[in-house]
Amino acid sequence: MRSPSRRCVVLFARPARAEARRKGLPAAEPLFRAVERRLRQSIARVGGVDLLRCAPDACAPGEGRIPQRGPDFATRLANAFADARALGYEQVLVIPGDVPGLDEGPIGRALALLRRVPAVLGPSPDGGVYLIGCAGPADALLQGVRWCTPHVRRDLQARAPGAALLPWRADVDRAQDLSRLRHDEVVPAELRALVASAPLPPRTLAFAAGAIRSRLARAPERPRGPPPLP
Repeated sequence: MRSPSRRCVVLFARPARAEARRKGLPAAEPLFRAVERRLRQSIARVGGVDLLRCAPDACAPGEGRIPQRGPDFATRLANAFADARALGYEQVLVIPGDVPGLDEGPIGRALALLRRVPAVLGPSPDGGVYLIGCAGPADALLQGVRWCTPHVRRDLQARAPGAALLPWRADVDRAQDLSRLRHDEVVPAELRALVASAPLPPRTLAFAAGAIRSRLARAPERPRGPPPLP
């Protein structure tokens, strides 16, 4: 049965607790939960688009959810697009749940662009993407991409030279990302407050302390006097 809206956003993400533990950021669980809540609100504000949650805990398709199927990331992502299209959706956006700066602006823009172009990509600073949108089958776009590497965006663009690009948005994969997002003005203040309240993991603190000790151990610079008189 074809969906009345024919447009959907697939939230391709683990539950907040699993996401935080998988990334070694247990203190970021409230952040990931708030990001998903904000994404749901943003998609509702776009209007005329359905939300499908695609998660490992969705064991069977149902109202508003599809399962993550497959032995690896590439297969699970391809199946998410295929399952959404099997439900009757013609324009499909897939987004993760770890991009605090993502809201109805880029999402609405991507859906508008898909009326004119076959694919839309949202680039991330690390070489990946935070959004993939297709108006039609996604198989040719997704095949052969070096997923989970800095080459993802370039590989996708090589397969879809006419793809439209959205503004950059950063995701949260490591403790360093939390530090950077504290000063990211694209991220709303309430989420930045959650980021600021999340303590850094011990290994990150140890790395920072080591960097400070290394700087202190360097030989002091020779004192600089005034330039010689002519």
